[in-house]
Amino acid sequence: IGNTNYDWNEFQKKTEYKGEYHANHPVIQWFWQVFHKLVENEKKKFLLFLTGSDRVPVFGWSQTLPMTIQRSHTDDIHLPVSHTCFNILDLPSYSSKEILKTKLLEAIQHNQGFNLV
Repeated sequence: IGNTNYDWNEFQKKTEYKGEYHANHPVIQWFWQVFHKLVENEKKKFLLFLTGSDRVPVFGWSQTLPMTIQRSHTDDIHLPVSHTCFNILDLPSYSSKEILKTKLLEAIQHNQGFNLV
């Protein structure tokens, strides 16, 4: 159930930031550079990781909580963590865009999401 009209630019525009992160923070810039270069299936896996569903709400992004990105750790060993009930992404302050990409892909590849039985 849900919409399959994925407007990823709108998704980015709706995103909020907490703490020291803001739209122009280097880690956030890296995140969006990496995200927009993902293939469509990987973007859907990220959405599943973040929200528990790989679909947009029926009436679009305006019908859901915006994604909030907040800083978690300051080292390169931790993976991003999601809080699916609130669409919150705990994103470590990685030392490079390459490490961010590796850790983000690792996190979304191992996600199971929610399923209806």
